[in-house]
Amino acid sequence: MLIAISRHWARYRLVYRALFFSVLLLGIYLGMRPAPPPVPFKFSMIDSVYHAGGLFVCTLLSYPAFPRWGRWWRAGFMFAVGLAVEYVQSFHPTRSPDIHDIYANTVGVGIGMLMVVLLGAAIDRAWAKNRN
Repeated sequence: MLIAISRHWARYRLVYRALFFSVLLLGIYLGMRPAPPPVPFKFSMIDSVYHAGGLFVCTLLSYPAFPRWGRWWRAGFMFAVGLAVEYVQSFHPTRSPDIHDIYANTVGVGIGMLMVVLLGAAIDRAWAKNRN
């Protein structure tokens, strides 16, 4: 099954790249717009959930979209995206950067990288097992 998944990723790589850049641009837009994103329900840490969730999804989508990226490059790029959004927010009069958002970004990238590493190792084992 894992081999079928990796073949699927190879076949639809352009679709995954489009999804990756769509989610990335949506996150950048929401981070740089004048007003914070709408809150669907009352929860004090919803902004952190947005940050962690967005970078988690971007990190996961980066694996099938760009499988040749190294682990450190992938993690560094995704972390830099989160830092860039917080940096730009410091120049906007109605937004402010927050260290808790950077922590949430790090958690999202970290969990996403853990999933990418585990999934990559499972696919590598499946390919090796299939060769023998």
